[in-house]
Amino acid sequence: MIRILLAGILLLLAVRLTAQQEITVESNDFWKPVADTFLYFNHQDSLRASYSLPPSFKKPTAWIEEQREYRFYSSNDTLGFSLNSVLEIIDTEQEFWRLCAAKTWCFAHPSEVFPHLICRLSNKTKIGLVNTADLIIWDRIRTGELKFYGHGGGMQEDIFTIAGRASWILNWMTGESFASVGIELTPALAQEYQEAWVQYIQSNSK
Repeated sequence: MIRILLAGILLLLAVRLTAQQEITVESNDFWKPVADTFLYFNHQDSLRASYSLPPSFKKPTAWIEEQREYRFYSSNDTLGFSLNSVLEIIDTEQEFWRLCAAKTWCFAHPSEVFPHLICRLSNKTKIGLVNTADLIIWDRIRTGELKFYGHGGGMQEDIFTIAGRASWILNWMTGESFASVGIELTPALAQEYQEAWVQYIQSNSK
């Protein structure tokens, strides 16, 4: 009886040890940097006119709620900004705070910038990002391009790319999340997202 009991205890210890080893291996594998071998592309989009907000467009509830939340939000960093300068920031800027300032300007000028943002969903050019503080984008943490500090603000969009930045601004401005550009965006998926935004415009313009 004692031998059977000892055998059971040893078996239980072996199972626990194996489980701990598996957890450790999985944890190490998760934090191990992976190579950035993702597809990048820039498909020129000539359909910008179809992405404009028509006079009959009415902001849905989610958009109005976002306006209420950020109605007092302004930034001196946007002084002197124009549509062209904001689009240049989205297309070329690596400083995170400058990108945030461009996002703030877009929030105050939706009709001007909306079609340009949707166009950029098919431009997955990688720009990169610096001075991000404790920003969390899990895919970029895994590629070693961001450091995880155990805390911070996270987002779904990969704002290392132009398409990700456009998606981030669109979703933040409208309160929507049906099209979120991550690191695995493909040309086909980009087209689906653009078509989804066209449907969004049409369904709120009746």
